[in-house]
Amino acid sequence: MRFLARDLELDAVARLAASAAGGALVFTGEQGIGKSRLLREAAGRSALHSVLVQTNPAEAAWPLSGFSAVFAAIDDPRAVEFAGRFTLRSTEPQQVFAAARDLLTMLRGLGLPPLVILIDDLDRMDEISQTLIGFMAGRLAGTGLRFVTTARRLGGDHMLAFREWPLAPLGFDEAAELVQDELGPAADAGTVEILAARSGGNPLVIEQSARALTREQISGREALVLPMRPPIATQALSAELLEPLSPLARAVADDVAMAPLSEVAVVTGDDVDRMDALEELLYSGLVDVHGRVVRLHDPLLRSYLYWSLEPHHRRDRHRELAALAVDGGPSARTRAWHESFAPSGHSAVVALLDAAHGLTIDGETDAAVELAERALLLDPELTGDDGALHRFATLLARQGRLDLASRYLAHVHVDAPSAELALRLATTRIGIELSRSHVVPADDIEASVSLSGDDDPIGAAELLSTVSSFESARWDLDEARRWQRLAALFVAKAGGTAPAAFIDASAMIDAIDGREEVRPVPARLSSDELLDLPVGSLIAFATVLCYQERYAQARRVVNVVLHDHPTEHLARSWAWNLSLINEIRAGDFHRAHAVVENWSAEPIDTERPHAGRALAMTWHALTLGLRDEARELAEECSALAAAERNPGVLARLSTFLGTDALLHREVDEAVRLLALAEAGSTQIENPALVRHSANLVEAYVLADRRAEARSVLQRMLAQQQERPSEWLELAVCRSAAVLAPDDEAPAQLAAAVALHEERACDYELGRTLLLQGERLSRLGLGSESQSALAMAAATFERAGATLWARRASAGEPVEVRDADSILALLKTEERVIAELVRRGLRNREIAGELFISLRTVELRLTHIYRKVGARSRSHLASLLN
Repeated sequence: MRFLARDLELDAVARLAASAAGGALVFTGEQGIGKSRLLREAAGRSALHSVLVQTNPAEAAWPLSGFSAVFAAIDDPRAVEFAGRFTLRSTEPQQVFAAARDLLTMLRGLGLPPLVILIDDLDRMDEISQTLIGFMAGRLAGTGLRFVTTARRLGGDHMLAFREWPLAPLGFDEAAELVQDELGPAADAGTVEILAARSGGNPLVIEQSARALTREQISGREALVLPMRPPIATQALSAELLEPLSPLARAVADDVAMAPLSEVAVVTGDDVDRMDALEELLYSGLVDVHGRVVRLHDPLLRSYLYWSLEPHHRRDRHRELAALAVDGGPSARTRAWHESFAPSGHSAVVALLDAAHGLTIDGETDAAVELAERALLLDPELTGDDGALHRFATLLARQGRLDLASRYLAHVHVDAPSAELALRLATTRIGIELSRSHVVPADDIEASVSLSGDDDPIGAAELLSTVSSFESARWDLDEARRWQRLAALFVAKAGGTAPAAFIDASAMIDAIDGREEVRPVPARLSSDELLDLPVGSLIAFATVLCYQERYAQARRVVNVVLHDHPTEHLARSWAWNLSLINEIRAGDFHRAHAVVENWSAEPIDTERPHAGRALAMTWHALTLGLRDEARELAEECSALAAAERNPGVLARLSTFLGTDALLHREVDEAVRLLALAEAGSTQIENPALVRHSANLVEAYVLADRRAEARSVLQRMLAQQQERPSEWLELAVCRSAAVLAPDDEAPAQLAAAVALHEERACDYELGRTLLLQGERLSRLGLGSESQSALAMAAATFERAGATLWARRASAGEPVEVRDADSILALLKTEERVIAELVRRGLRNREIAGELFISLRTVELRLTHIYRKVGARSRSHLASLLN
């Protein structure tokens, strides 16, 4: 098994080894969590000489056997000789401690070179050895020794000198990586996800569970038996957890284990004693209760309980629990599960899939997967049930569970009995591919509509319109129009009213093109009307409003998606991206930063990396002044955009980078980047999309390339005639003022400021005021210049454009020199993180130190940078030092 995911722990060992004072560290955790592998890896990576001592539990009854093994490992003849002569006159604590002091004195006298002693399973040594080593652990200074040990848990006062580091279970991503490694490259991604979710993050469980699968199960062609049989690694621990329970609490736990989730009323009935037993389980931390639903907290414990029951007892209890299910309650969802274990269980396949669909809507995806696997186990061919499985897979895809969706789509027969189902199946597969790669699979789309479009023209039109909307969102309007023309042919063939997807796609094309009048859009829909719209129409509607420069209304519609569609994770990703575009276009940097932070804090990690998200993170870092991080993110964004063939993102990336260079007065770099944006947007005919032109004019003027600046302005004027917009009107006015001769500049700049003041965009007004102030300063109009610059700084602050506000204030503010003043700006939890950064800890180390998530550390650091004006973590550390 490959070693994964313990970098934080290995760094702790490295820091201990580098410490001049020595010390002792103990990693604790249950069997299989990876303690022994961690020590072996630490031994292999240690910069100091290290020795690994494996405890022999068979010698636990022999006093000082463990102590002898440790001293033998020191590999110094004097130490070995001393250990051989070492005896205890008594096992009384005073005598043991006196002997330990003698040992420490002897070790200090030997002058040993630094040595890391790694002791596996210290808690399985004989007790006298544990006491001696525990006493020494707190007094190793001057001996050259460092102790790094493992134990299931700390026991007794003799272990208190060790710094305890509990080994947490692997996170889902780490568990999935390990499962993939165990199953091999041919493993079905859905199988990997199911196994990782039920492993408890225990590496040994993953290893044993993976070995129990058949080749057909690994490839996804055969259903998994869920709950999975308990691996040997967890059986002893499960039995230990259950041992303190009362007999009735154990019986209730058995009933809870009978299904992935259960209704409290079904498990307890009206029996007060069973209610008390459930409370006992709850207080023991073995079950979770949410509203009317109860489930076992640990999937491994559930496996143990479920498979510990005799087969006939399980069948009888399934039958009894099915009879107790109540219509309309949570138990109605699992009735099909219990009924499927009856002799006639085959008839429950459709009910199982329908219940899985309902559970997924409720956010109970893990429970839904168990029901779907049970259905496939009962009827691998799904005779006549393809539609139910397809509905379930489609819902999983919409929720961003793409690997699971692909797994179940593979079990839907390709020779489906109806063209409608065949086309819907193709639509779901193509949607998954789009979500994974962000590249349009044109050949697959054309083949699907050619095969089934004539029989299901509405389905074909909806598929083509969805692809058209995807291309519109990337600003590739030529491709969007091509797909929409094909969709129009099928709409005409179907007759009647065009589907909503077609109407939405047409409106998006018109709004993003910016040339023709778009279809009438209500100035404001009521909340009830918005709630009645499907999520796809909401996103299309918000897109139209955004590109119509109706930013407040677009914000309102996006918020409906984010607030009322919590499980539509793919739609939410689109909504977050659109929300950021909307706030940047509106010039509201406060809201734009909040969008990025909230998007980063989304609780599900199924979203694949894509250029749009990488661009958002790049903008976020740039506008906070984190230029080192921004460069790394920009490289990632550029690579993703190239892979996705997304010129719109590349043009916006060049614009963001070029604007940042302009901000920092790096004129040549600004010209280069903004010229790249100009070249990259040749196929993007609406200048109000990329929004680089006014910045390019400014950069050319600063570089004394006025002829090229005038050429850009002339193109802007021509574009204004064809695609008028409020932004372009302002950009033309500002650019003309920048190019104005000195004798005309004050009047033209004043006119540009007046025009901007009529609009609601503080950022654009601030940019114009800044130009005015700097130009007036060069003309020797000092007081007027200072007034304009002060107004620019205040305007930028309102917009949240902090770096531009500093520029308007004649450079960076004076940095606070003493660390106490900087820390006083921060909240308590932020001060703790800042102090750890000062000590040199990385984000993962900080997360482990404070027992918080890595994402929480990253978000708090972002707030810290913004408050103290730090450009990077190294800059923050230098400010504090």
